[in-house]
Amino acid sequence: MNGFAKLMGMGLVLGLMVAGTPQMAHAQNTVFAIAGDTTPNPNVGYTGGPAGVFTLNVPKGFIMSKLGLGGSTNCRIDFTPLAGVGAAGYQFNPVTGVWSQILKGGAFRIVDNVTGKLLLSGQFGEAVLHGTNGSSSLALTLQGNTVNYGVAALFPTILKRERGSFAIEFNAMDLVKATHAGAGAFRANDGMSFAAWK
Repeated sequence: MNGFAKLMGMGLVLGLMVAGTPQMAHAQNTVFAIAGDTTPNPNVGYTGGPAGVFTLNVPKGFIMSKLGLGGSTNCRIDFTPLAGVGAAGYQFNPVTGVWSQILKGGAFRIVDNVTGKLLLSGQFGEAVLHGTNGSSSLALTLQGNTVNYGVAALFPTILKRERGSFAIEFNAMDLVKATHAGAGAFRANDGMSFAAWK
């Protein structure tokens, strides 16, 4: 978890990135923003199983530019529900307990609660939800640089050039169980950090 999220005492970190060289193995990636939750409510969830649905809806959060372009300390962060692709997209290692579930792609929006301005939005391809059996530490990442950034009031020129990516780290409220049949349901609370590479 990054230092800002630790400082804020948050259990969810979302990082947004823009890739300088799309789809290249050695592309230089730069974090352009972090976003997070400022409330103690459980705003992240998964219904469990290979066809479960991942949700992330933060009614009051923040977004800050890592490039000195400002931000908002009162914004709404919403992701469309991301459904699991089924058993074919689930992997479980019984020795290490590590599991992963591929989720369908979706979209997100970050809107300033005071002004109503759309600060950042994007659409992305398949995501991977992963963790370890019996742990509360979880993450959601993308399978490559698949984010097409849309409206970005805070980043008007940066995001028009390349596709990007993001990563989310968060802590479930309870330990998450996983078996060969799928990962269990969970709720998670706190923060989020968006990192974009360029």
